[in-house]
Parts: sequence; structure tokens; C-alpha cells
Amino acid sequence: MTQKQKRVVAKFVAQEGKAEALRAAIQRCVAPSRAEEGNMHYDLYQSVEEAGVFLIHETWHSDAAILFHFEQPHFQQLLADTQPLLVGEPDIHCVDV
Repeated sequence: MTQKQKRVVAKFVAQEGKAEALRAAIQRCVAPSRAEEGNMHYDLYQSVEEAGVFLIHETWHSDAAILFHFEQPHFQQLLADTQPLLVGEPDIHCVDV
């Protein structure tokens, strides 16, 4: 049985006046995440209707690749840097592709 690829969509909502700082914090995680062996794509989008809403759209080879990603220093830094900028917790969904 082949393992299915995994798609992750994470939504981050900035506090009022914190959108640019949030974008910068997330952007710092993009290149190192793309460089991970298990990553197939990792893209950041900003809402055109609500400037403070950001989506990260990711595809990974496996659950193990996602777990590895969660342990990486750049991901841990993303969580630390974004926490004080957010309205609430990030909304993260993972599905089989």
C-alpha cells in the first residue's frame, strides 16, 4: 500500500495593525520549509479582501515529513514569532491528496 501525500492549509489572522509583521514572520519560514526533503510545495497567500488574513498551502510526501517539519527550528521559530501577532491560534487542516 502506498502512502498518500498530505496537503496542509494553515490560516493565520493578524491582530489589527500587525499584518506586515505577520507576513514577514511567515515569509521567513517559506524557503527553509521548501528545502526540506519531504516537501513538495509550500506557498504563502494573503487575502485580497482582508489584508490581515494569510494562508499557507503545503504538500508533503507523508505524515512523517510533516512531523519532521514540525520539529524543525524554522517551524518552531514561526510559532514563536507569530503567536503575539495573531488574533487567535492558527487554523490548520491536513488532508490526504
